[in-house]
Amino acid sequence: MLQVTSCKESLMKYCWQYKESNSSDITGSMCLRLNSLSLSQIGSFDRLLWVQSLDLSHNQLHSIEGLEALQLLSCLNLSHNNLSSFTALDPLRFLKSLRVLDISYNEIGAHTVDTRRHLCSSPLSHTLDYDKKFEEVANGDETVVNFWEAYSIFGGLNITQLDNMGNAAAVDERFMLFLVKLLPGLKWLDREELH
Repeated sequence: MLQVTSCKESLMKYCWQYKESNSSDITGSMCLRLNSLSLSQIGSFDRLLWVQSLDLSHNQLHSIEGLEALQLLSCLNLSHNNLSSFTALDPLRFLKSLRVLDISYNEIGAHTVDTRRHLCSSPLSHTLDYDKKFEEVANGDETVVNFWEAYSIFGGLNITQLDNMGNAAAVDERFMLFLVKLLPGLKWLDREELH
């Protein structure tokens, strides 16, 4: 990652500019495409704070630590990686500009025990006050407690498009209904328009 971001010339090889933009400014309507680079970690994004659209698909990422620095990020593709749980997505909580998220074809929900679970607050921890919104979303359904990690990540976001296909969590209809309720601004889910 450091090699890619070390200078403007090397970084430009990974930038793609939207067709409607005529600006030659590197901070314009650009997508940074770091896909298919066999990245296993992403490290520091200090030189990339201007990025609004980022493609990290088809890598070997287990974690996205450091991504929270990209406060302007509105579109993120994390598909086809090795993300094994919602806990691995924790840095997304801080990306309030995020509107489009692709986490498809990872391993989310495939593992019954999340060994990193202690890194994420749960309803049983004392690190968070009682959360009335979670209770409203749960609506008395005790099985929704299993979705606490997803709630803690997505609960404060205004995502309009979410792709979750290919993950074990995507086959759970209760989870998909939970996401629709949790994200009232969601217009597209798994490449299908919501009505």
